[in-house]
Amino acid sequence: MVSDINIKKPKGQAPNEDKKRPAKAGRMRLRERRLRQGRLGPRRSLISSRLTRVIFVSNLIGLIILLTGSLAMNRFEEGLINAKVDNLRSLAATITTVIGEQATGRGSSAELDVAGAKQVLRGVNTPQGWRVRLHDRSGEVVADTTSLDETISVGALDPIISEIPEEPLHEQWLDKAKIWFAARLNDLPWRKANRNNLRRDLRGDVQMALTGDPIMGPRYDENDNLIVTVSLPVQRVQHILGVVTVESDDVSGIVNAERQALAPIIGLAILATILSSLALTLFITLPMRKLARAAELVTRSSDKRDAIPDLSSRRDEIGDLSKVMREMTQGLYSRIDDIANFAADVAHEIKNPLTSLRSASDTLRVARTDDQRNQLIDIIQQDVSRMDRLITDISKASKVDANLARETAQTLEVGEILHNITAFYGQTRSGEGPNVVHNNRLPEDEPVYIRAFETPFAQVLRNLIDNALTFSPEGGEVRVSADIASRKGRDRVIISVEDDGPGIPPDNLETVFERFYTQRPKGAQFGSHSGLGLAICRQIVKAHKGRIYAENRSAANGDEILGARFAVEVPRQKPRPNK
Repeated sequence: MVSDINIKKPKGQAPNEDKKRPAKAGRMRLRERRLRQGRLGPRRSLISSRLTRVIFVSNLIGLIILLTGSLAMNRFEEGLINAKVDNLRSLAATITTVIGEQATGRGSSAELDVAGAKQVLRGVNTPQGWRVRLHDRSGEVVADTTSLDETISVGALDPIISEIPEEPLHEQWLDKAKIWFAARLNDLPWRKANRNNLRRDLRGDVQMALTGDPIMGPRYDENDNLIVTVSLPVQRVQHILGVVTVESDDVSGIVNAERQALAPIIGLAILATILSSLALTLFITLPMRKLARAAELVTRSSDKRDAIPDLSSRRDEIGDLSKVMREMTQGLYSRIDDIANFAADVAHEIKNPLTSLRSASDTLRVARTDDQRNQLIDIIQQDVSRMDRLITDISKASKVDANLARETAQTLEVGEILHNITAFYGQTRSGEGPNVVHNNRLPEDEPVYIRAFETPFAQVLRNLIDNALTFSPEGGEVRVSADIASRKGRDRVIISVEDDGPGIPPDNLETVFERFYTQRPKGAQFGSHSGLGLAICRQIVKAHKGRIYAENRSAANGDEILGARFAVEVPRQKPRPNK
């Protein structure tokens, strides 16, 4: 019974593997169903395209570097602070020296001369944004430059403006952008932490300075404004009488001004990055998507073989890709059409000897005499030989492309090829058959080379020579020669094979290269050729970027045909490259 069967799971298999297999199989079936329905392919959106993301990210790298550089203005700020500290310290040292010398009393009884100290501070020319304070021993402020200036400025008032002119809109947006940019920078977490660590404690700094240790460096007030401060003790000999504090609050303004000056540059960089990314997307991603979708259409339907767009006018790699894809598509469909036509021609050609075989075999059963039976047997043997020859040539024709793909092109000397092949036919000649002769027309002082696949190219010459031998009379000649001609500024090598046969009908000079062309002159044996030899020759010569053609040799008066001439024209290789 089925219930008695013990099914063991393979060793090491997970318990839920059986549950995963149906799900995976279901996904595979869904994928196959979608593929049949034509719903698979380049359907990702433009935004989710990986190529689009790569373009944007690669363009953003430069922008990130620029932003990082703008954020790395801490070095500039640090250098500015150090320079400001030096200036403040120099001023504070001068003031403490003068105030210390003006102190009253000696030793431990020495006291600050507050009035004299105020006079000293009034005489100090402090730049805008600078402030000087004098603290006594208890840390209390006894003099401050902000409250010592008692001068009154007298002058004419500015004219009353009834309406304040409105700032242009683009300048308003620019100001808002600068403010927003500066605010975002100040709100960065590490900047907040730095401000909290450097929060100003004026009383604490003064108390530290009263112990004899100078205090200097950046500080932040309660409004997060950057202040550079220096606190130096006022001494009379070894006794500390007070503290002079000099501070400046213009560093933050300078740094913010520099940062705000970078804002338009950063904005232009962002705009340039976006425009560059969009341009690359339009000129690279979209054409690639078009090519991918067109290739999908071509894959699904043979009627869409012209769907691939022609982008060769771009004169770039994508244009080259579209051109190659169009040529590849046309080549593939041409081969598909050739295969279909070839299969139909093969079926048609094989039916003829099969029909003859069937008729001869049926007649053989009712033959009454030995002569009739022998004649039918000869017909059967001829048809079998014809089918064998036909199948062999069909096999050769079907393997031409594969053989060309496996072969490697070599640099061959034309004179050596013709000499070797004519010598081979001379050694294998039998009886009074036609002789193969090599007429050397090439220059003797300079070898002539071509770039060719050795075995297929030799097959072309053998097919042409064999074809010429079948039409040449006994004792005749088949002449093989080579010449050099110039075509469009390039040298071409023309290899000719001539015979003394009846020639080719003028209307068939082109059709002789079609498959299964078997029209023979009067008196020629029927079925001795498959009609594929010259078709194979043209196929191989095309792979060598050459051409093959046929013509008749005529007498001087032009009325008598002396024979046929087949010519193979291929590019000349010059000079010979190193192997």
